[in-house]
Amino acid sequence: MTGSAGFEAMLDGITERVEAAIPGAAFKAMEHVRQVAVNRTPLEDGDLRTSASVVPTPEGANVVYDSVYSRYQEYEHLHHEVGQRLYLTTTIIGEAPKVMGILTSELGKAIG
Repeated sequence: MTGSAGFEAMLDGITERVEAAIPGAAFKAMEHVRQVAVNRTPLEDGDLRTSASVVPTPEGANVVYDSVYSRYQEYEHLHHEVGQRLYLTTTIIGEAPKVMGILTSELGKAIG
């Protein structure tokens, strides 16, 4: 192929590779968020920290705390000897540049 048809085919190939790379890139970025958030998570008996995981979704990935009291610990004004409230929220905000860097790097590999 030559001309615009060849160019469009090349762009279609890039689009396909990037779309295929999104789940893995998102998982890697959210794994970084999980690691940082766990270090900020309140530590009483460790159950809350160990409940954190990254779950793949059709759109990418989510960080999930699978604990009955994770929202309570995140949002309530509690005193923590170790860790902090808003442990996931502050991580998402503070680590946004790093997350964007991970996504840029991983998706850049797909572009070639």
